[in-house]
Amino acid sequence: MIGLGGVARDVARDMVMNRLLLLPLALPFVCLALLSLLAFLGVVALAGVLRVVGAVKTALGIGRGSGEGGQDPWDGLVGDAHPLDYIDRLD
Repeated sequence: MIGLGGVARDVARDMVMNRLLLLPLALPFVCLALLSLLAFLGVVALAGVLRVVGAVKTALGIGRGSGEGGQDPWDGLVGDAHPLDYIDRLD
């Protein structure tokens, strides 16, 4: 151990330096993981908001399927036309 003290110290220092050199390579992946987590949490929050809005609409009786037979209560009353209806009329 007397003769190997300096060599063992050099090996340990070299291992630490090698790991420090790999640290900048891992940093972009850490940032990517954090951004992915934020995007996932944003999608989950949006889904939660849509679920709450759907529950409120259903509680107020204006949700989808609240009409007779699950039909839209405004169907045929608004006078909206599909763009393809105009194409069919030109024939």
